[in-house]
Amino acid sequence: MNKNKKHKLKGFLLTIFGAISWGFSGTCGQYLMNTKNLDSNYITNIRLLFAGLLLIIFSIIKNKNKTFEIFKNKKDTITLFLFAIFGMLICQVAYLQAIYYTNAPTATVLQFLSSVFIVIGICIIEKRLPKKIEIFAVITAVLGTFTLATHFNLNSLVITPLGLFWGIVAALAVVLYSILPLNILKKYSSIVVTGFGMFIGGVVLTIILRPWNIKIDFDFMTFFALFSITIIGTVFAFTSFLAGISIIGPVKGSLIAGLEAISSLFFSIILLKESFGFFDILGMALILIAVTTLSLKKE
Repeated sequence: MNKNKKHKLKGFLLTIFGAISWGFSGTCGQYLMNTKNLDSNYITNIRLLFAGLLLIIFSIIKNKNKTFEIFKNKKDTITLFLFAIFGMLICQVAYLQAIYYTNAPTATVLQFLSSVFIVIGICIIEKRLPKKIEIFAVITAVLGTFTLATHFNLNSLVITPLGLFWGIVAALAVVLYSILPLNILKKYSSIVVTGFGMFIGGVVLTIILRPWNIKIDFDFMTFFALFSITIIGTVFAFTSFLAGISIIGPVKGSLIAGLEAISSLFFSIILLKESFGFFDILGMALILIAVTTLSLKKE
């Protein structure tokens, strides 16, 4: 294998590791909420605060003083705070709430609806009708969501209304998460933007939540699951995925990101003994097909 092929293989492996780690972290979150009775906001607080701090430290080691340059520009600082609160914080809170009211695979797939919302938003902004491939993706995503929520039984919802609500909020938050930092990402390292975004969001949630008043029974499994969410599912996942797509490109990266939902499904079945019926799998598959179609369109 020549050097170029080895480099591309490394990119694929890093991207795959990042996506699988995200899926694993969602399963750990479900375990902590359902088995250890931890509050979803407490988990989000720990995740954002410590993962953000570790990314900032990593950036200081790598970039030294450049890490804090973003705070020298008032406009960029305001953008960073908006991203931290309305992008990062709301996204993480909504995602874990969606897991709590449904399960990790369902919440992850509902979050992928963000791609569809972005397409709809672009069509509105550009004042144009959607293209055929975009119409196909939107219809497929809606059908997938309908299948997940109802199992084609129009008289009742299979997943709770709150689960569906928080899943859609998480998807909308991903849209803000993707749009808000666009300008500052052109000027500063993504690790800096994400690190400070997480840390600021974590500080805001700490002020609101006051986690020191929450009594937690820290046994080994609780610690391991929190460690997995913070270190493996956030710090390692983010840095690996970012390094991977810098080699193979964002289009292939967005396709591989679909492994997050598949790995979350796998870990939920193996570790949490969750069971999923035909319509659950069909609904997830339809949404992933819609997202994959939009990713291929970017090519």
